[in-house]
Amino acid sequence: MSRIWGQVFDIKHYAVHDGPGIRITIFLKGCPLNCVWCHSPESQSRSPELLTNQEKCIGCGTCVKACPVDAVKGPGEIDRKACNVCGACAEVCYANAIEIIGREKTIEQVLAEVEKDRDLLMVSGGGVTLSGGEPMAQPEFTLELLKHLKQEGYHTALDTSGYAPWVKLKQALDYTDLVLYDLKHMDSSKHQQYTGVKNELILENLDRISDHGKRIWVRVPLIPGVNDDEEHIKTLIEYVRDLNVERTFFLPYHEIGVPKYEALNRVYNYSGEPHSLDRLKEIKKQASEILDNVVVMGIE
Repeated sequence: MSRIWGQVFDIKHYAVHDGPGIRITIFLKGCPLNCVWCHSPESQSRSPELLTNQEKCIGCGTCVKACPVDAVKGPGEIDRKACNVCGACAEVCYANAIEIIGREKTIEQVLAEVEKDRDLLMVSGGGVTLSGGEPMAQPEFTLELLKHLKQEGYHTALDTSGYAPWVKLKQALDYTDLVLYDLKHMDSSKHQQYTGVKNELILENLDRISDHGKRIWVRVPLIPGVNDDEEHIKTLIEYVRDLNVERTFFLPYHEIGVPKYEALNRVYNYSGEPHSLDRLKEIKKQASEILDNVVVMGIE
């Protein structure tokens, strides 16, 4: 079996929103986009990171003594420029106030974790979803993992922004049963403003995947003041209408990930109010007039 290593930051068991049935979602680190509203900032960097939770800290000072480079100045106080993310402080933190986000794992290690839930995945019609970050930011690991998952008989889903070279994406599609495709904005300049990259490659790849005949679920994050106005939604759904898309999901904005920025010693630069239930119902009505199988998460 391949000895390729991948940088994994989470493995979620019993996932029910990342494809059909009950699933395991493998979250890979690294993303070429930098969305201003990102709810998973720990996924952006390819490298391991320290996440601290001051509320959990009991002030024992064990982390200070454990740090080999004197980067921990006090309980919960870390000089991140000096820190080499060795994990010594996290290993001795009794309260789990310090965590290392991102671990190198082999294909074998990930498959062993998936195998624990094989019966549940098979009986429920579920499988394994590769997410991130952006799984195509680690194309070799993603391809090899998908290959081995298919060899073991699992249903596979790839959750992607589509911002990847087509040659790499096409290779992954050969071992993918379902594509969960994120669409953030139809206007390329605004896409770049809010995510850091233009959208031409993203739209081109979605067109290609549609022509490829793969099952596609489009997923649209609804971000107040960014992509939630009636005109933009009209443009997006008219584009999706002409593709081979099985379902379209609208994912309302939430602030669950905001505390992670402080835990990573970063600043959250977006501010917006979550949509009202009435506005979400309006969006679903607008989309359902053109598209079949529209789902707005959080409403019936």
